[in-house]
Formats: sequence, structure tokens, C-alpha cells
Amino acid sequence: MSGIYGIYSYDGAPPDPDWLERMRAAMAFYGPHGGQSRVEGAVGLGHLLLEVNPEDAQERQPVRGERGLVVSAARLDNRAALLEAFRISAADAALNSDGHLVSLAFDRWGDELSTHLQGDWALAAWDARRRRLLLARDACGNATLYFLEGKGFFAFASSLKALLALPGVVRQPDRLRLAELLVSWQHDADRTAYQGLRRLVWAHAMTVGPQGQTRTWRHWSAEGREPPACRRDEEYEEAFRECLTQAVACCLRTRKPVAATLSGGRDSGSVVATAAPLLAARGRSLRAYTSVPLLAADGAGQHRLGDEWSQAHATSALAGPNVEHVALDAAGFGVIAGIEHFLDVHDGPSHAANNHYWLQALTEAASRQGAAVVLTGQMGNATVSWEGNGSALLALAQGRGQTALRLLFHAEPNPWLTFKRQLLKPLLAPPLRLVRRLPGMLGSRPPWQAYSALNPAVALEFNLHERMSAARHDATCTFSPGEDRRLRFFRAVFGIGAGLWSELGAAHSVAYLDPTVHLPLVEFVLRVPDDQFRRRGQSSCLLRRAMRGRLPAAVLEGRLKGLQAADLGHRILRELPQFRQVLDSFEAHPSIREFLDMKLLLRCLDDLAAKVDPRTSSRASQILLRGVGVGLFLRRLI
Repeated sequence: MSGIYGIYSYDGAPPDPDWLERMRAAMAFYGPHGGQSRVEGAVGLGHLLLEVNPEDAQERQPVRGERGLVVSAARLDNRAALLEAFRISAADAALNSDGHLVSLAFDRWGDELSTHLQGDWALAAWDARRRRLLLARDACGNATLYFLEGKGFFAFASSLKALLALPGVVRQPDRLRLAELLVSWQHDADRTAYQGLRRLVWAHAMTVGPQGQTRTWRHWSAEGREPPACRRDEEYEEAFRECLTQAVACCLRTRKPVAATLSGGRDSGSVVATAAPLLAARGRSLRAYTSVPLLAADGAGQHRLGDEWSQAHATSALAGPNVEHVALDAAGFGVIAGIEHFLDVHDGPSHAANNHYWLQALTEAASRQGAAVVLTGQMGNATVSWEGNGSALLALAQGRGQTALRLLFHAEPNPWLTFKRQLLKPLLAPPLRLVRRLPGMLGSRPPWQAYSALNPAVALEFNLHERMSAARHDATCTFSPGEDRRLRFFRAVFGIGAGLWSELGAAHSVAYLDPTVHLPLVEFVLRVPDDQFRRRGQSSCLLRRAMRGRLPAAVLEGRLKGLQAADLGHRILRELPQFRQVLDSFEAHPSIREFLDMKLLLRCLDDLAAKVDPRTSSRASQILLRGVGVGLFLRRLI
């Protein structure tokens, strides 16, 4: 996606042009097709252009509207509705870029424009009369937006690099944010890896006034939606297919080559199965990339699919002859180098460090072969392939009595499982959760130590256990039968995970687009009753029914989930001397050595060297690589 940046001076003086240039230069890779900045009064706004869709050729940002300057990084899905609202004829539609439509939306709706925009977008709008700056970010967090409240000024950008380039900004790590990352707790979604540099949370907007006063609010919520007007299963299935088709079509506006990620699962498979016929109707092709193991997939074990090529290839073959299926073994990409690459792109570590090397390989391949768009199904677990909560108790608590009855009688394959899962499990859940939490409550080993490289002393410093308890976070990663698991997924993943893809794409001049978080599709799936997802002991039933004949039976009915990077253990051992050298360098720096559990990191590496199996590979992924990512980040600041 394109990128934006800007500065607001509280004293009313024009921002220093040198500061704007520093920001532009730091994130120049966002604008391979140009860009410009503009100063008006107390604000300076800048835009960097990546041309993806035909209308992007008309982008001339920042845009001066009736209220003031507006700048946006936007790919709008509801262009037709906006064109109609602004009475722009079909003949003139192509002359109106998405950025121009955002400016018109600000003129008409002001601070409420967020509720009228769909797609991937982040924006900044200056209300000249009120001397107030508005920032907003899309409902699913696909576009990123960071900000800094400085002394006498406010700055924002699509990339942390632009903020880090400003004079006087101290690169001080946010140790609490790093600690939360190591224990897989995406709680403070506004925090970044740097103190003082913050992230605008997904589905939020904020205003900044002339004295630096701010107001932040949520403009979209995943909760509180009434069921759709569908009555029969077939109606739900047809509505689902229509929503998915529309979602994919919105991502195919480009006239440039299109690529896709394709695993052996149902999320990316549904995207490819839908995109291929749409492209074929225009005489166009789709290149689908599948990550495959280079070495033995010993990390998978018997309950996971370590090599997804066979199932992915069956999906590509069924999707149509215009799909070119490409296997990527990432032979020339290292695990440590992948983590370093992500740090270069994102300016902070990630919980999914095990995937960095193959994501780098895939993105570079797509960019090298000319793709402007790479489709993914990354967030589909909470939308298109949502498995369902399957809890009659939860449905009853939500006031959906009929859904609760249907779940009670149809969610399980027999009376014994109905009694066990719908009645016995809810009854036993509270004491079982208490038992799991007892070690932490009694001051012994807390649950997160089983999967984290964080030094326990740092956890005590931040009162991490108390923070988790106050936020009702269960570090055992178990769910209560009365809890909506999807809402937890939304809070944990959408807030941070979605935006990482846009940053990765920007670094390689491609746009990562995820149809599974197309807002109308998300809202439809959120409204579907839970019994549509759970039937006779089977999950993800709506997708399975709706995509029958469009996805291979092995993909629709397969019970083995794929495991990407299943050869990770052997890849790490190929770099064993480098890993030992990295850990030795951590030992040499007190600030790193005191933050990480170095003995545990070394034990994970030694266990892997002794034997590569699902357990040692999993611990290497969760503990070793996350710890290495945090350590390498801290090492850069020393």
C-alpha cells in the first residue's frame, strides 16, 4: 500500500520542511511511483504512492478539500457507494482516486467519515477552521498508522522509520511491550517496541487539538449484531458465497499481475478458488505460491500436515487452468536472516518469527515476477473458516435461545458427547481453570514459562501476573465454555497481525490484500448463528457446505491442519554455529542477558541439536526464535 506521514505544530507555526523531508526519506520505499508533501498553516502532510489499481494514476495527495488538507493510504472497497453518494457519474469514476474520495468523505461527514469507508485504509485529515487533526484506521487493521506526541508537536506515519528519523527521538525499547510479546499476550495494542512511539489501534480514530489534547474512540465493533434474514441452510450458503466473491473481486481491481499465498487449508484455498475464475473471465492468470519443506518435516508429527503441497496443488488444479502453482522451499533464505529482515521492515520483533524466512522468500519471488497484488487468507480463521464456539451455554448467555437449542441437539454426534461437551465440561471448567492457574497463584512456575523466553524476574518487575489477572487473560490458553473465542481472536490478531502484512508488502512494492477481512464479509459471518458452524461434531460447517465442489474433498474434509515451517528444526541446525554466536552475543550484553531467560534459550537449542521432533521444534519456534527476535532488536539499540 501507499504510505502517509505528517506533523502538526501546536503553536500554529508551519512544520520544519527538513523534518518532513527526514520522514519522507526514511520511508521512501513506500512510494516507488512518486509522492509529495504540502504544508498548510500548522500542519505538513505527505503521501508516497504505490500504484496498484487503475485509479491510482490519478492520485494527487495531499488533497485540499473544503474542510482542509487530507492524506490517506487507501484502497476502498465501497467505491461504487461513495461515487453514488457524491454524485460522480460512471464516465468520471476512473478520474477519481480513492484518496480523492476520502477527501470528499471528510468534507461531508467530518469526524464520522470512518463509518462510511470500507477497505484497507489509514488517514489523516486537517480541519483548518477548528485547527484539529483527525487520524483513523480501518476496521480490521489492514493499514498501519503510528504516532508520536512530541514536545510542541504531533507526528504520524505509516512506518515507524519516519518517526524514528525525527530529531530528538530517543530509540528506547518499550520493555513492557517486549515482555508481552514474549508471553504471547497482545494486550497493549497501542504499544510498539519503542517507548513513546505508539500505534493507532484498529477500528479507532483520534483527534489532536491545538494544545495537544487528544480524544480517541472506536468507530467499529465486532459485537452486538442481529442474525441475517436467512431461514434455510441453502440461503446461508448462497449469502456466504456472494460475500466471499464480492470480497475477492474488490481485491482484483488491478490490471497488473496477481499472486496468492496458498496453503493446504481452507482459508487461502477459498480465496484462490474464488479468484481464479474471476481472473479467467478476464483472460488473466493467477500465480499461487506454496511454502514447502526443504528438509525433513520432523516438526509436524502424526497430527499435523508438514508438507502441504499435495493438498494445495489439488486446490489449484480444481480452481482452473489459469492458476500457475509454484513451490517455494526458501533454500537460499536463513532463519536468522529472516528475523533480521523482519526487524528491518517492521522496526520491532514478532511472535511469529518461525515464518519470517519463508515469507521473505515468497514476497521477494512475487515482487521479482512483477505481481502488484498478493492475495492471502491470513485472517480467515476468524471469518470464512470460523469453526464455531459450539457452546449452547454461550448462545443462551447471548440471548439466542433458538440457537442454543439447535446446538444442544445438533452440535454433537451422539447424546454422550452432548452431555460431555455441553453440560459436563461447562460445569467442570471453572475448577479446572483454577487448578491450571494454581502454580502461578502460589508463586511457583506461571503457565507462560512453558512457552516463553522471558526472564521471570522481568515478569515480577512488571507485575505481569497481576496485569494478566486484571485483564482476565488466561495464560494457559484455555477457553471457558461461556467465552466467545472469536472476539478474543479479533482482539489479539487483528490489532497487530493484519498490519504487518501491509508493511512487508510495502518493503517490496507489492500490496498484500486479504479478502477474508473484507468488512461486509466479516459483518455477515459475525451475524451467522453458531449452529451454522457446528454440526454433528464437525466445525467450519458453513464453509464446508458453501465451498463443496469448489475445494477438493481432501481439503474440505481433511482433519490434519497444516504446519508451515515444519522443517524449522533442521533449518535451525543448519545455522547452529550462527545461533550459538548470537546467544553468546546476548550473554555479553547485561540488558539482554537480564531480560531473557538465557539458560532456557540454550536448553531449547541443545534439545533441538539432540533430536528434532514436534516438541523440540515447537519449543524452538515459541521460545528460541521469539527470544532471538527480541534479543536481536535490543542488540541494535545498544
